[in-house]
Amino acid sequence: MVNIVLATNNPHKRTKLCWIVKPFFNIITAPREEIDVVESGNSFKQNAELKAFEVAKRLNNYAIATDGGVLIPALGKNWNALLTRRFTGNKNTSDIDRMETLLALMQKKKGEERKVIWKEALAIASPSGILFSTEVTGDTGILQNTYNPKQYRKGIWLCTLTRYPQFDNKNFFELNESELKYSERSWWKLRKRTHVFLGKQDFWRK
Repeated sequence: MVNIVLATNNPHKRTKLCWIVKPFFNIITAPREEIDVVESGNSFKQNAELKAFEVAKRLNNYAIATDGGVLIPALGKNWNALLTRRFTGNKNTSDIDRMETLLALMQKKKGEERKVIWKEALAIASPSGILFSTEVTGDTGILQNTYNPKQYRKGIWLCTLTRYPQFDNKNFFELNESELKYSERSWWKLRKRTHVFLGKQDFWRK
């Protein structure tokens, strides 16, 4: 099998991407140096393609990348899902600051107004171009009014804020194994579509 670079420094995404491509590639967990890519796409899929292609070109290797964010319908024009991680406008904002800033934005929202919908995209690229890309809709949850700092995990700060009415209002980190399958349904969808694509290809068998 050939090598593929996981084009992310997010530990949660590394784990998920490894899970997706492990049957097909020898895995390089991340670039040794962070490669800054301008996420100028008009969709999560376009941004995933930009990241995968840039890393593939720079390292002369296959690369896989994702891009995702959360839709918050109640915020209307005051929220851009493509800027979920960067919504504060400060590149150096910590996850804790992101959580507290978002809770402040949602302070007056009640009940269903606090609904969030996750979207995630994935792309695989070679140094010559995009080989595969897709975008899926994931789970739906409710933003809590506060959070438990002990539940925070780097790279998935929004999970710390999310509860699921369909699972007795449990927080993400309180879900059991079967419930987690729903909350991470975007990754299952991405895995299925990626396996269908790779199962029809020969390039990874070299």
